[in-house]
Amino acid sequence: MELATVWNQSLTGVQARELTHADDDLIYRFQADHPAYYGHFQDHPVTRREAIQDVDDVPLNATPDQKAYLGVFDGDELVLIVDLIIDYPLPSLVWLGLWMPAKTLTTQRQADLYQSLVRTLQAADAVQLQLSVFMGDRIAPQFWQDQGLEAVQRTTVVRGDRAANVTIYQHKF
Repeated sequence: MELATVWNQSLTGVQARELTHADDDLIYRFQADHPAYYGHFQDHPVTRREAIQDVDDVPLNATPDQKAYLGVFDGDELVLIVDLIIDYPLPSLVWLGLWMPAKTLTTQRQADLYQSLVRTLQAADAVQLQLSVFMGDRIAPQFWQDQGLEAVQRTTVVRGDRAANVTIYQHKF
């Protein structure tokens, strides 16, 4: 069963679905509304090409079938983009590559959505989730710590000609 379908069983008031290239305009508009996020690792606003490449991008040693690029909608409004790589970097682990909430989504609602996602991943036999947070981000570290994640490593991530210092967080279920 597709991850979005399973996640929807535990969501209330919103609906998750896979985002595809049919959603390119929506993805670009949504990501362009988050200049502070992109300011952590590039010197220009996100371009349309950069935004929509997330639909297909997978990390080294991952395959496209491991990717779940999801949008959470409140009615017709996109309120959250979630980019997951399942069984990465090891079996039963999940890499959360992007958690981008709409500016209108409250911290409590984000927490509720994250906890419902964790329950969905646990039901699919995942045992741990990892993600990276840009150093200099003053909001995300506290949010993730409040959700039960622990900082485990600091590193530099290189993507093309872009590099960023990040802290890796993990949540053992």
